[in-house]
Parts: sequence; structure tokens; C-alpha cells
Amino acid sequence: MSSATLYSVSYALAALILNVIGFIIPPIRAPITNVDVVTVLAVLIFGALLLAASMLNTILLIWWERKLLGRFMDRRGAMHVGFAGLLQNFADGFKLFRKNTFQPAEADTLGFYSGPTAYMVTSMILFGILPISSGWNSGSLPLSLLLALAIFSFAPLFIFVSAWSSNNKYSLMGGMRSAAQMIAYEVPILLAVVSVVILSGSFSLTTIVYEQQNYWFWGPLVVALIVFVAAMLAEMERIPFDLPEAEAELVEGWNTEYGGMLFAFFMLADYLRALVGSILVVLLFLGGWTLPTWVPSAATSFPLAGILWFMLKTYLVFGLFVWVRASLPRVRTDQLLRVGWNRMIPLALLSVFLAAALVTVRCVPVFGCVPSAGA
Repeated sequence: MSSATLYSVSYALAALILNVIGFIIPPIRAPITNVDVVTVLAVLIFGALLLAASMLNTILLIWWERKLLGRFMDRRGAMHVGFAGLLQNFADGFKLFRKNTFQPAEADTLGFYSGPTAYMVTSMILFGILPISSGWNSGSLPLSLLLALAIFSFAPLFIFVSAWSSNNKYSLMGGMRSAAQMIAYEVPILLAVVSVVILSGSFSLTTIVYEQQNYWFWGPLVVALIVFVAAMLAEMERIPFDLPEAEAELVEGWNTEYGGMLFAFFMLADYLRALVGSILVVLLFLGGWTLPTWVPSAATSFPLAGILWFMLKTYLVFGLFVWVRASLPRVRTDQLLRVGWNRMIPLALLSVFLAAALVTVRCVPVFGCVPSAGA
């Protein structure tokens, strides 16, 4: 079962469902148990499972941030709706669902509605690419890292379209800030990822995880980790890099004119991207679903152990993002761009050089040897 993937489980479940229906209604047994029909249903089940898992984790992530921020601010956070406030996010979602969505009179209708929808959809597509354990992925994608980064980089376009189509000066300023900020920090992200690719010798996220069997990459590539985390915070528009929204300056920035479920789309997509960013940190630098070799085998041999350890790491990384939010003030636009172009890129280039040197040396004290040395 450890070699099974989520899609293979979905396919088996689809075949079982159709065979049961065919057993109950014999005349339609042959048509509905056709391979093509089973495949279509398997894809639908696969998508439904991904949707349910991503949405559930996103809702838990919002609750986790509320509770952590409460502790950082010496209060309890959400606590009145459900046990420990677990149902507060459902109540907030129901409230937004009941609200009307108003479109400004001079807004561009196509861009106004397609922008947040595309922003939300592309954020959810990423969960079909990212492996969470050896038994939770869509299969072996040889270029899964490149595909994930390409889809992740669509956000500036959709945000700018949403901002421009709103016909609001605050929205347009927020959209321009967002585009400038994300483009400035995508270069350091790509360079930090190059360091990981050099060390692992692969663009497959699954291979990158297994290449960390001797040591996790955060140790020798600590510079790349720092650059990647800082750039991810800017890509996710989280404090201290939340200038595109900046409530005090831009009245919510590029989503000023959005309300109801369209506003919920933006908020949900932001947390989906935060979850994706945390997952990428875990996959690239923290060993994914694996644990160090000195950990007793009992900790990794029980059912769903990989998913458990992976999600624990992911929530800890997101906890770091929340800690940064609670500790640092918002920076100015000029400071943000200066750091992105003048500090992050040189540091990312340094990490590339260190990765190349490590592949050449092959072994370093304390950490050990590169499994395949990029070969």
C-alpha cells in the first residue's frame, strides 16, 4: 500500500462504485464498467479528494493563525464558535456567502469576475502537483517543481486584472504594488530553487525529497532557505510585505471593491498560497515526509506516518510565518524593492555558488555526503 498513489486509490474506488452499480442494475453493467468511464469517475473522485483536503487544511490554517496571533498578543484568539473556536471560520464563510456582491458601475465585468475566480482556481490546481507523502500524489511528475512554480507565478496577472477592472484608484495602486512586489521576489525564489536543483539533480519534487536521505537541505543551503522564506512571504503578501493590501493606506488595496463571496475567494486563495508556500519549504529544505535516519523506525512505519510528519512540518513552517507577522511592522515600498533587487538576488546567487561547491566536494562535516551529488 505504501507504493499506492492517491490517483490509484481513486481509480480503485471508482471501479468498485461502478461495479456495485452494475451488480444492482445488470443491463448497464458493461457500459459503465468500461475503462474510459472508470477513468473519468476516478479523475472526479481524485479532484474531490484534493479539494476536500486542501479546503479543510486551509480552514485549519486560518484557525491556527488566529490562535497563534492571540497567544502572541496575550489573548485567546477565536474561541466562541465551536470547541476552541474551530467553527469560527465556517461561521465567517457562511456570513460572506449570504452577502451580496456589488459591481462598480464603471467596472469591467469580465475582468471583475474572472480575476478572483482564476486566482482561486490556479491556487487550488497546485495541490494536484505537490506530493505530500509516498502515498499522496498524482503520480511521478518529472518536472513537478517547474510546473508548481509556473502556476504559482500566475498570481500577479490575475491580481492586476482584478485591480484594473475595479475602476478604483486604490485598487489600481494596490495591483501595481502587487505586480512590482511579486516580480521583484520571483527572481530570488527561482535562484534559491536552482540551489536545490543543483544539489538534488532533479526537478521532481519526489526525487528532491528522497535525495535528502542523508541530511535535509536546510543545513548546507541555509542561505537559500532564508532567501526562499523571505521571498515567499513577499509572494504571499503577508506582513511585513502586505503593501498591496495596506488597509491604512489603500483601504484593502486591490480588493477594495470586492465583497461577499468574491472577497472570500481572495482571502481563501491567500491562505491556499500560504499553505502551498509552507509545503514547498518542507519539500525543498526539510525532507518532505521523511525523518532523519536516527529516528526509531516505529515513528515512520505506522499507517499514514508520512502524511502526519509532513503536515506537522507544514504547520510549524506556517507558525513561523505567523511569528514574523506578529513581530515585524510593514516596510515601505522602496525598502521592499531595494531588499528584493539589491539584497535577495546576491544572496540567492551566493547560495547557487555554495550548492555547486558542495556538489564538487560531495561531503561536508556534520551534515554528511550528498546522496547522488547532483548526478
